[in-house]
Amino acid sequence: MGADNHRDRAFQYGDGLFTTLAVKYGKPQLWHWHKLRLQDDSRRLLLSLDIDTLQEEVFSQAKLLDTGVIKIHVSAGAGGRGYLRPSKPVPQVTLTTHEVPPFYSQWQQTGIDVDFSPVKLGHQPLLAGIKHLNRLEQVLIKQHIVNDDAIVCDMHDNLIEGSASNLFWYADGAWHTPLLTQCGVNGVFRAFLLTVFAQLNLPVCEAVYPRKKLLNADSVFLCNSLMQIVPIKTLFDASGNCTFSLERIKELQQKVATRLLDEHESLL
Repeated sequence: MGADNHRDRAFQYGDGLFTTLAVKYGKPQLWHWHKLRLQDDSRRLLLSLDIDTLQEEVFSQAKLLDTGVIKIHVSAGAGGRGYLRPSKPVPQVTLTTHEVPPFYSQWQQTGIDVDFSPVKLGHQPLLAGIKHLNRLEQVLIKQHIVNDDAIVCDMHDNLIEGSASNLFWYADGAWHTPLLTQCGVNGVFRAFLLTVFAQLNLPVCEAVYPRKKLLNADSVFLCNSLMQIVPIKTLFDASGNCTFSLERIKELQQKVATRLLDEHESLL
C-alpha cells in the first residue's frame, strides 16, 4: 500500500460507505434501490457523490461482467486533520467484481440452520440503517457463527438482523421485520421487499421486537441483494429449538422472483 493510500480516510477511520449488487445478463440487479441507498447514505454521511457518473461506470462494468457481483466502495477521500475532513472532501469510488457465493442457491431451496449470536449491536441512531465502512461488529459476529448463520440482537436483546442480511418472519397473520432506527443495516433487498409486500397487499409490520417473538413464528427468512430470500428451517436456542415451515416462503419466493424479473427487464 502506497503513502497516499495510508492517508485515505476509509483506511484511517472507516470514513465511507459501500454497497454490493448482483449482476445478471449484463445488468445491475435492483439498481434503482442501490442508487437510492447510495444517495441517502452519502447525504447522511455528508459526502457529495456524483451518482450519474457512478451509474455510467456501474452499467459499463456490469455489461463486461455479464453475471456476478459488483462491490461499490466509497471513501471520503484523503486528508484532513485527524478525524476532521478537509473543507471540501473529494470522495474516491472504487468498483470491484466478485463471484456470487455458490451456496446461496442451495440455501434458497433447502433453508438454513441458525442460532442467536452472542455479539450484540450497539445503538447509534446517526448511523442506523447506513451501510457504512465501520463493520467491526459484523466481523465479530462472523467469528462466532457455528451454524449456517446467526440472528443478531441489539444491546437490549431486541431482534435486528442476520450477520449480513435482514430478517423477516410470519406470525399472527402478518409478516414482521425489525425497525432499524437505532442500529442495523437497511438492506436494498429489504426496501425492495417492503414495496412488493405493499403491491401484493400482504400485511407487514415494522416494530421493535424482543427475541422471544421469533420463537413463536410460523416462517422465518433472511434476505439480502445477493442471497435474496433464504428460509430458516431451524433456530437453535437455549430455551428450546424451533423448526419453521418453508411452504409460505416458497410461495413468496415465486411472487418476488416475478417482480424482480419485471424490474430487471425495465432497465435500459
